[in-house]
Amino acid sequence: MNQKDQYESLACNCVDVGTLISEDDTQLALEIRGDDIATAQEKFSQIEKKARSIGSGKCAVQSEILNDNGFTIIKAMLDFDCTAEKLIFEMQQR
Repeated sequence: MNQKDQYESLACNCVDVGTLISEDDTQLALEIRGDDIATAQEKFSQIEKKARSIGSGKCAVQSEILNDNGFTIIKAMLDFDCTAEKLIFEMQQR
């Protein structure tokens, strides 16, 4: 008797997008490092500009500047308007 798997598909290598991407997955945590505060701020500024340019442009950004043994670290949280915007941003960063 031939048993069928409930997830078996007639198409090869297909997956329902909803099983990989949750619709409430809108936040992205980043850590930006620089030799000094000016370098880290410049990197962060570019990332923030790109994040705010995607989709609705309503990306909420929170950040915190830390010093770690002479290096500057900016810990940032980007909260996009929707999951698709976050995904687009992540793909552009590759």
